[in-house]
Amino acid sequence: CRIWAHQIKQIEMGYIDFIKLLFPYIKAHIGKLILTSLMMVLATTLEASIPEITGQIVDALFSTVREKETAILYSLTLFIVITLSSLFALTSISASSWISNKVVMNLRVGMFSKLLKLPKAYFDNNTTGQILSKLTFDVEQISAAASTIWLNLIKSSLTVILLTGYLFYKNYLLSLILLVLLPLVYLAVKVSSSRMRRSSKKVQDSMGRMTHLLDENISGADLIKIYHAQKSENNKFFSLINTIRQQRFKVDITAGLNTALVNILIGLSLACVVYVSSIYLTMSAGEFLAFFTAMGMLVKPAKSLVNINKPLQQAIVAAKSVFGLINEEVEENEGVKLLETIEGDIEFKDVTFSYNKEKSPLKNINLLINRGETIALVGSTGSGKTTLVNLLARFYKPTKGEITIDKVNIEKFELESFRSNISFVDQHVRLFNDTIKKNIALGQGDSMPNESVINAAKVSNSLEFIEKLDNQFDTEIGEDGVTLSGGQRQRLSIARAIAKDAPLLILDEATSALDSATEKLVQSAINKMRQGRTTIIIAHRLSTIQNADRIIVLKDGQIIEQGSHKELLELSGEYTKLNEQQFS
Repeated sequence: CRIWAHQIKQIEMGYIDFIKLLFPYIKAHIGKLILTSLMMVLATTLEASIPEITGQIVDALFSTVREKETAILYSLTLFIVITLSSLFALTSISASSWISNKVVMNLRVGMFSKLLKLPKAYFDNNTTGQILSKLTFDVEQISAAASTIWLNLIKSSLTVILLTGYLFYKNYLLSLILLVLLPLVYLAVKVSSSRMRRSSKKVQDSMGRMTHLLDENISGADLIKIYHAQKSENNKFFSLINTIRQQRFKVDITAGLNTALVNILIGLSLACVVYVSSIYLTMSAGEFLAFFTAMGMLVKPAKSLVNINKPLQQAIVAAKSVFGLINEEVEENEGVKLLETIEGDIEFKDVTFSYNKEKSPLKNINLLINRGETIALVGSTGSGKTTLVNLLARFYKPTKGEITIDKVNIEKFELESFRSNISFVDQHVRLFNDTIKKNIALGQGDSMPNESVINAAKVSNSLEFIEKLDNQFDTEIGEDGVTLSGGQRQRLSIARAIAKDAPLLILDEATSALDSATEKLVQSAINKMRQGRTTIIIAHRLSTIQNADRIIVLKDGQIIEQGSHKELLELSGEYTKLNEQQFS
């Protein structure tokens, strides 16, 4: 997977590479695809017979002798051919649409499933807009290749082959005029392909940036109004939209030039046919009409073949993005040992971590956390507090050293069973657009007993405001809990952690959004909740962690002090300085 993903990012993807990537998603529908192709072949073959039928009608029915029976026969033949061709085409288009939508659905399901398994580093390096653009805009580009392009390719190619063969059969001398078209059309398509691919890539990138900008402006609408940033944000949006417009124009104008060239060449060929056949050749009216009609019918499929290049290049560029995501490396989960519950101590052994080679937010951390102990991590911003708990939750892997539970490296535990032992309350509360009950019972849904949900709400001091809502626990809270206050949202996140009932509890500024009165109630609930659990508290407000068993002071990624609140104050060191800054 790693090699494949790297290759997708590096190669200049061609048609064969594109087909190879898409084939696994089409393979399950190969029977329907063959039927779809067969129907289109039949429809095209019948349509290609129309010039010959038309020529025969002219010679047979518009001569001096006109027979009623012959007229009925030719009329029925023409009607049946057109009807069958239309019905075959309809069947083909319907089946193709089904396949296309199924492929798009499977691609999106695959992308979403992969997103849920990707490491935190992926989301650090890719904006929300870029990811959303892959799931929406890029997949739709591939959708065209899965249906429309394939059918157009069959129809147009077969039409050109059948009609060209028919023309050579009718009059090979006149048909030689067509050979002049081939090298010129091929040259036009080849030159335009690379140009369209470059422009399509720029459109794709700009769409990702545009989606990200929209996400920022929608979520930060209040800030933009307060700081009068409408003009600057509007200018940024205009710049992006203008770039998309320019690049799409380049794609369209390139495709248009190709079409115009094909039209001119076909027009020249038709003019030559009219002149040569009327002056130098002896042809009946029906023969000339059949030949001329066949040449005229070549115009649309010839243009179609040229125009196919535009959506195909866009699909190829999109495939590079989509399959790049699908083949991203998931979180490392090589552990096979199941962790039923945390029964031993947690130990950081000479742990160093770096996001990149330039700077290490944690350096040589040695820390023993006893089972059932409550420790608090304090320090200035950037000291490494959050990074330390992110390593413990296995969002990142130490650059050096190891973290153990009961002397077993946490990397040896199966990831899902390991994380089932952790409850987490973040300072940046994240709620989902669902009911209060579903948010509290996150990951367990209806399997969690109502008693557990109610108890979690009670302990977290959420029950009071929940019972005042019209639908109580079945209340929809909107996107990220927009219908609730900041304190209510944070209490729900605490209720979620209580409901999980995990042996390891991580609290990252869990009371930061609460007023003083509510903070005391929730702090009391936290004190109850941490009984019998190993608890790690990240705190900036030192008043919330004075009762911790041990306080760890970090600075520049290193542990510089540790002890109880009283012991650290007696040291008159960094903790004393932080304490004086807050309470002075």
